Amino acid sequence: MAIPADGSYGTREGVVYSFPVTVSGGDYQIVQGLDLDEFSRSRMQATLDELFEERAGVEELLP
Repeated sequence: MAIPADGSYGTREGVVYSFPVTVSGGDYQIVQGLDLDEFSRSRMQATLDELFEERAGVEELLP
């Protein structure tokens, strides 16, 4: 689920990122402690890099 990051799994706080979550009573919680291999970590980092590149491309348009 794409939600604002809280720093979990090496993300930077505030970026909207897709995490494994559980939902109960309308509230979500990021699933913590998943064992990620090097390939998965590298793909997650590539996604984060792309998100920040996209933001940099429109930064002058942001307030």
